[in-house]
Amino acid sequence: MSLPIAVATALFYVIYRLAEDYLLVPRVMGKAVKVPGVVTVLAVIAGGALLGIIGALVAIPVAATLRLVLLEVAFPRLDRS
Repeated sequence: MSLPIAVATALFYVIYRLAEDYLLVPRVMGKAVKVPGVVTVLAVIAGGALLGIIGALVAIPVAATLRLVLLEVAFPRLDRS
């Protein structure tokens, strides 16, 4: 009797975590640091693959920093030349 409840609970938890990690968090972080959701997901995946959990945590601020540097430094220089 308790096995179907355990399986349903585990399935709900997995679906909830996937929805939160791939749908909700990229949108919230994208609006908070103005980084597009796709870039957020790719940065977290790359950071996690390279440096594990610490890399995944640091990936979004690094992506936001790179975006800011590109917008403020690199692109204006390209416009002037």
